[in-house]
Amino acid sequence: MDEKEITVRDWFWEEIESSEKKYVHIIMIATKPDIIKQAPIYSELKNRWELVVLIHTGQHYDYNLSEWVLNEFEMRVDINLNIFWPIHKKYSLIIERFWNILVELSSHKKIPVPYVHGDTLTATTADKAAFLNKFAVVHVEAWIRTYTPNKHFFKSLFINFEKWKFDFEKYREDLMDFSIYELWSIEPYPEQFDTRWIEASTWYFATPVELYRNTLIREWFPRENIEVVGNTVVDAIKISKTKIKTSKAFEIFPNMKWKPFIFVTIHRRENCETKERFLAIFYAIKKLVEKWVFVCFLWLYASEFAIDNYWLREEIEELKEKYKDNFAYGPALAHHHEVIDMISKAWAVVTDSWSMQEEANIVWVPCVTVRFGSDRTETILAGTNVIAPPVNSNLIAKIIKSSIDNKKMRWENIYWNNVSKKIVDWVLEKLKRNWKLFRLDHERLELEEFFNCKI
Repeated sequence: MDEKEITVRDWFWEEIESSEKKYVHIIMIATKPDIIKQAPIYSELKNRWELVVLIHTGQHYDYNLSEWVLNEFEMRVDINLNIFWPIHKKYSLIIERFWNILVELSSHKKIPVPYVHGDTLTATTADKAAFLNKFAVVHVEAWIRTYTPNKHFFKSLFINFEKWKFDFEKYREDLMDFSIYELWSIEPYPEQFDTRWIEASTWYFATPVELYRNTLIREWFPRENIEVVGNTVVDAIKISKTKIKTSKAFEIFPNMKWKPFIFVTIHRRENCETKERFLAIFYAIKKLVEKWVFVCFLWLYASEFAIDNYWLREEIEELKEKYKDNFAYGPALAHHHEVIDMISKAWAVVTDSWSMQEEANIVWVPCVTVRFGSDRTETILAGTNVIAPPVNSNLIAKIIKSSIDNKKMRWENIYWNNVSKKIVDWVLEKLKRNWKLFRLDHERLELEEFFNCKI
């Protein structure tokens, strides 16, 4: 990809200069989930007439992954950092280019308040640029960690399955036992590295559920900066539901309309770049199709790479031809409201995506996460989501089939409502008190009154 410089929309700096606002709220976006989950905060701040700057790093430059969603949520990008491959270059460019933007904003006598989201590359680099300029970030959806069942749990699962001793409901209930889980997985890669690298530069931790708050406290982060607010994707889904009537999803996948289909997306590096894992997933899906289960399988860049790399293209084409009535294989949906349209009408979601685990819960649809652990463990503990470890295609198929329209897995939204309002309320209330985002110990401990600088 050609190297590009930062692009800034017309009249941007003039508007910054003319604004009387002290604080500039910087919404950082990059990936499609970033845009979806930051959109409600962007709108909330705009509706309160705050000075808001939207910065796109350019991490997802494909129109299908970015611009359609930006237009859908009426977001206008002010600055595009235009980062490019390879991955180490992306890390360094965001730090360097966002650093320069922060310096420029400071020269206009503005105090930046950056909002980063989740566990993305953008979040863990934008926060470094802010921290090194003595600004701390607002971390939306803070402390995303993967919890993984321990080795004993998995080995017992595989041994018992081979002995025909697998009971899905018992398996689901066993997954709801928090004592079986361990931390420190590096999957999803590199996001689990990214998320651990953010917290030290965070000023406000907006956590989705109590589980995350408790773990942050155990890691000695300050209680007063942690708040359980829910997940902003709830607000985004509320917006998207108003647009479902314009959805063309079932025009793209007409053979899924009014059918009890499962909605499948696979894209994680560790699944698509490990042949044995991808083949286990692929042949589980193939088995379900051949048993006349309705399957809508979205192709994404990573899964397309895997299909070609592992010589599966011919098998995909044969499935499309032979099972026209119950198998659909097609492109990722460009609009969020189309994704929600499909998910909400599906009888189960099968994914390795973190955001779809949340979305399935919010619209009351059973979810199967095809990984060894989950960075949305709260949905598994709630019983709305189960893990299907990508090892044995027969086991994966069994878990998926047992989840389809499983009434016990259709459970109420665990992520609350009006999340963006809570986040913005907290930030503005603290800024109103003139809290500094970056505080040295004498400020954090409120010891300034004891300074004595006399000779």
